[in-house]
Amino acid sequence: MVAAAALLRRLSARAAPALNALRESNHIRRFPIGTAGAISGGAAFYYFYSSPPTVAQLDAQGEQTAGVVALDPDKWLEFKLQDTARVSHNTQLFRFSFDPATKLGLDVASCIITRAPIGEETEGRRKFVIRPYTPITDPESNGYFDLLIKVYPEGKMSQHFASLKPGDVLEVKGPIEKLRYTPNMKKKIGMVAGGTGITPMLQVIKAVLKNPDDYTQAYFLGLC
Repeated sequence: MVAAAALLRRLSARAAPALNALRESNHIRRFPIGTAGAISGGAAFYYFYSSPPTVAQLDAQGEQTAGVVALDPDKWLEFKLQDTARVSHNTQLFRFSFDPATKLGLDVASCIITRAPIGEETEGRRKFVIRPYTPITDPESNGYFDLLIKVYPEGKMSQHFASLKPGDVLEVKGPIEKLRYTPNMKKKIGMVAGGTGITPMLQVIKAVLKNPDDYTQAYFLGLC
């Protein structure tokens, strides 16, 4: 808990300018959500952006080295867990590190594939659980990426994440492209998501907000 609190304080200090830009931006239109179901469904999004200390809108770190990426779409690679921070009662932020002179190699909007050994070996082969996740980190960030994970009581992969400690490694492969977003490809984009399903939406929203020449209007609605 001490490490998580310290990480939150560090991230909060770095995230403040970006948060102010997010609140003042005209790109995002807020829906007046009147129902309890919609409010609870969007709780993860509200907590993520509004609750102090925040872990949103992290700044890029390290040097910029064009053409060098950490991911490989055809090979499982190990990434070391740097630190964790609790975002809500059942959601955690996991920061994984790699060579600070490289970028992850993630496009907007795309995800990564993760795997973890689960159970005993069968006929000499190890069993794995495999799940896709969408990093919430700016694709231009160097040396790290962040995953926002909702931990389910019966979730095999999310329970594996919850068991990880700083220094442990996670096997990752990717990226897997979902939608090749380009600035101004649409005048307006509507988004409906709940829980950590907001992560692909965050990729697009952050790409719009960071580009002063992108006039796309993004509408987000959080649901259960």
